[in-house]
Amino acid sequence: MSHGMVNFVFGNLNPCGGGERLTLVTMKAMSDMGINSFDLTTFYRPNISRLDQIFGKELSSVMRRINKIQVIDMLEYLEKSNLAFKDLSKRYAVTINTHGDKVPYFDPSISKDNSIVYCHFPSAKDYIERENLEYLEKELNIKLTNKIGAYKDYSETGPPNPFNKGYSERKSQIFRLLKRSYNSLMKKSTVLTNSKFSRTAILESFESTDVQVLSPPVDVEAFRSHSLKSDERQDIILVISRIDPDKYIEKALHLARILKKRAIGKRMIIIGTLVQRNLTYFYKLQKIARDLEIKDYVAFQTNIGLESLFIIMRKAKVYFHPMVGEHFGISIAESMAAGLVPVVPTIGGPTEFVPRRFQFDSLDEAACIVSSAFNLSATERRQISDSVLKFSASNYIHNFQKLFEERIN
Repeated sequence: MSHGMVNFVFGNLNPCGGGERLTLVTMKAMSDMGINSFDLTTFYRPNISRLDQIFGKELSSVMRRINKIQVIDMLEYLEKSNLAFKDLSKRYAVTINTHGDKVPYFDPSISKDNSIVYCHFPSAKDYIERENLEYLEKELNIKLTNKIGAYKDYSETGPPNPFNKGYSERKSQIFRLLKRSYNSLMKKSTVLTNSKFSRTAILESFESTDVQVLSPPVDVEAFRSHSLKSDERQDIILVISRIDPDKYIEKALHLARILKKRAIGKRMIIIGTLVQRNLTYFYKLQKIARDLEIKDYVAFQTNIGLESLFIIMRKAKVYFHPMVGEHFGISIAESMAAGLVPVVPTIGGPTEFVPRRFQFDSLDEAACIVSSAFNLSATERRQISDSVLKFSASNYIHNFQKLFEERIN
């Protein structure tokens, strides 16, 4: 394929979470096939130095193979694509949308033969149906109040008409446009997802969609080599999560209160990427920690590099995941690779690879599991690590490339 014939779509790479890592590894999969230049369509210009810090330069170097970064206005794009503009943009041989859970980027020319969508969970469907304004601003960078006078009603029949019927109808028009775009994207693309749990949710939302499970890439080799054989372990619990309200990190604080009261463990360390828009939530978490009188038990570490994460992992024994209904949980698999014992809810994708004895229904039960997990032997920790080797980046790259060759013409 020639320059720019593959287009990657991802809303914002800068939070540096699991979805962002999957995007970089998928770019690497394409590069390894001899596709050494591609485009990126996004809403925010990537911070390359941040990607270097969080993911390591070896992986993030694939960003330097991008031919063109297109920072688009999502609403303007959707309005034009809804009219099927011939001059919408150059047509790509393949479009790979690795943000199919949030970004309804639809080009009328796409089909199952030239479009791959990795949908972690069909979150956009729920946001759109509820007309969630936070979703517009946070995920799509659409500032509704800035667009009031500029909108035109592009209906499927008839010519465009100026939109001047007020804020409420304006909002509904945008969400109808998003709904049509997302439905078309999911039904006309080759859809991949991360777990059976997510596949079930997608099929419930889009009955006619064929969905294939392709577990996301986890850098299991790096976490094993840096942390598995550690002899520095203490009774420390780790929580690794993007600092975001969607992750329900406050549950970890309430667990910490129980653990402190029962004199279980030395401390809990909460590690995560933090961006400007989530500062208010971060301050809320700090206030909760003060109110629960656990400031001496809980420590926050934000925006740390990979090497610092390895150092902390070598000292910890347990990983706690607070979010019920997690779609997969890359940080869970990473922690297991590093030899930590995972403690996760009984609902969600992680139940497909975390042993039942480490799953909890209540925080009281979680506290009991944490207490017993501190006593696991090095042999048992190695068995836990071995169980996630199947999620290696090399396996993901091999399986993605195989699917690409079979499905994309």
